[in-house]
Amino acid sequence: MKSDYFPVPLKKIVIDSYPDFDLFIKRQDRFVLYRKGGYKFKQENIDNLIENKIDSLYVAKEDVKRYEEYRKRMPDEAEEEAPEENGQVDFTNAHEIEQYHEIMDNFFVVNHNLLQKGEEVDFPVYYHAGNNVHLFSEFEKKPEAPWELADRISVSSKELLIRRQDIHKYQAFINRLMSAEKEAEDNHELKVMRKAVVLREMSKVVIQEILDDPRSGEKLKNLKDQVYETTDFVLENVDSFYSLMVIHSHDFYTYTHSLNVSTFCVGFGSALGLFKSPDLEWLALGGALHDVGKSRVDTKLINKPSKLTPEEFEEMKKHVLIGIDLLKEHHDLPKEVLEIVAQHHEKLTGTGYPNSLKGDQVSYFGRISAIVDVYDALTTERPYKKALTPFEALNIIARIQGEFDEKLVKKFIVMLGKQLAGA
Repeated sequence: MKSDYFPVPLKKIVIDSYPDFDLFIKRQDRFVLYRKGGYKFKQENIDNLIENKIDSLYVAKEDVKRYEEYRKRMPDEAEEEAPEENGQVDFTNAHEIEQYHEIMDNFFVVNHNLLQKGEEVDFPVYYHAGNNVHLFSEFEKKPEAPWELADRISVSSKELLIRRQDIHKYQAFINRLMSAEKEAEDNHELKVMRKAVVLREMSKVVIQEILDDPRSGEKLKNLKDQVYETTDFVLENVDSFYSLMVIHSHDFYTYTHSLNVSTFCVGFGSALGLFKSPDLEWLALGGALHDVGKSRVDTKLINKPSKLTPEEFEEMKKHVLIGIDLLKEHHDLPKEVLEIVAQHHEKLTGTGYPNSLKGDQVSYFGRISAIVDVYDALTTERPYKKALTPFEALNIIARIQGEFDEKLVKKFIVMLGKQLAGA
């Protein structure tokens, strides 16, 4: 049964380690034993899997505890030439804090699954280790584009970055992949997986564009087109959208959070029986735009690597009203989209912000987005706080009496439970 196994990216199995659980490969609808537990996992195993276009192994759910204990024992995979790092970065140090802001402001996260061996790029690729950014050695050795990618980039366990100034080059690279004829040669499952990654990366780019210029009608049109295409994809794969689309970054970037909220809103709305047009399209667009006001909040607050003070939190709360103000010039935006932007921090108890709405004053779409926004925030890692597991996050949401619509919370738990079981 599909639900008896869960996928594990190759980068989570550390070279020269000894996993104490069996590893499986998926062949069509069957799971075939690849390696018994207790044997050394070598570089040649990784090379062979990559050569056969396998980017995930599977572990039986009865071994989930063993896998979790294994991951706790394993250090992060060291990149070539990366300095050894022990423990967390000391974010009480002013220099370290400034360095962190430099990284967050000047780099953009990219997906390693698109950066396959042999692909040609005209932008350098970096990796994020601790509180430092390092350039892969092949880019250092050859100072000018184009560069041919090595396979170690695609299997890196580190967060991969490009410079913000190279986003347009990355966008062109994604467009080239989208139109590549070689996709026709893949089996259906690989084609769906690749399309998921491509759609997600392009969505991140257009969300960042609207954050950079929220009053642009052209940028908003690009965002609409992209989220509507992603909505179609989620609906075509509604039983497995979680594993296909929600691939978290290591840090809480506004553009990845906005994309996750948009995707979850579509999946949740579909589970609630809402129609694709206009309901799910409105949810998708509202989710993508819900934090647009953060584009006008001091980035040192947005990207602060520690908890906000009460005064800073009051300043952060202004992003909701700022977002509404930025979008009011787009007269064709339906009120349902604006409700998501305006109400995603409202609570049914009247203790939310910015307007302390209570009970029925919070719209249906506002209630949906509030649940999704909190869930994604809880399950995304911060420099000062580990990400919660889906089950831990759902437990917290379920325990907050009265703040969220209880019927919607129950349906969200059921929806996400099915997604995790089928992942």
